[in-house]
Amino acid sequence: MKKVLTVLLALLITLSFAVPAFAEAMPRLVDQADLLTDAQEAALLSKLDTISNKHGMDVVVVTADTLEGKSPTAYADDFYDYNGYCEDGILLLVSMEDSDWWISTAGYGITAFTDAGIEYLGNRFVPSLSDGDYAGAFEIYADTCDGFITQAKSGDPYDTHNLPKEPFDFILNLGICLV
Repeated sequence: MKKVLTVLLALLITLSFAVPAFAEAMPRLVDQADLLTDAQEAALLSKLDTISNKHGMDVVVVTADTLEGKSPTAYADDFYDYNGYCEDGILLLVSMEDSDWWISTAGYGITAFTDAGIEYLGNRFVPSLSDGDYAGAFEIYADTCDGFITQAKSGDPYDTHNLPKEPFDFILNLGICLV
């Protein structure tokens, strides 16, 4: 009888560890800080889902009023790791508590988004964040992620030697060359 109970207990413990593997992932947009209207949320979630499904990796946006005592880095990393997202992805965290943001990458996301690429990405959407245009900032983030993942899949991810050029940069460079 003791052997049967021991086996049942071991089976129960084993199954309890397997339950999180079957948990459904959080949506790719989690607006805890309520920065977006319902219409903006629906449009952004649709875009994030389309990009994520197209590339086979999660592209996520999370806003938070509080980081529960964690650093933005730890909060973003933990949110991605413990909420059922796939092995490959990128998460943008916007913390209202700290007036800060952080990007966390996982799996192939680490390859697709180099440190230089993340800095470039931040430089693209932060002006909109600073202006309070959260929907615009998240739209820029999503579109830029789509381009970065596409570029990485070509075998040459954006990095310090080949970051995308802005149209203004081209015009400025052309003007300098002409002078």
